[in-house]
Amino acid sequence: MKMEMGNGRLRIVGKAWQVRACLRQLASHSLTLSELLTRRERARR
Repeated sequence: MKMEMGNGRLRIVGKAWQVRACLRQLASHSLTLSELLTRRERARR
């Protein structure tokens, strides 16, 4: 499974059960997807 973040986008590639598991893990955090992407982009700079 691959998870790529960049340019305000999230791309998850893998088998269906892997993608669902990744989405469940992301949903368990208090951050929204937008906040997560913003923080990752700031950290890269």
